[in-house]
Amino acid sequence: MVKKIMVVAMLSSFLCGCGSFASRFEAGYHDEYYSGVKYSVYQANRGYGVYYLDVPFSFIFDTVMLPADLIRIESTH
Repeated sequence: MVKKIMVVAMLSSFLCGCGSFASRFEAGYHDEYYSGVKYSVYQANRGYGVYYLDVPFSFIFDTVMLPADLIRIESTH
């Protein structure tokens, strides 16, 4: 049981905010607010269901990054 909990914890830490990083650096969502959530939902709808697990983590990371995103996005317009 302890091994299963450790495996789930490790997988969760690897997935934490993965959509947020991918959306900012490679996916073309870098000019949108909550881009990690949008990217994760898009990937999940394409058939990569594991991205549904990433949505809450991306939401948290995108919320933390919101002030920086506001400055970055508004300065480019």
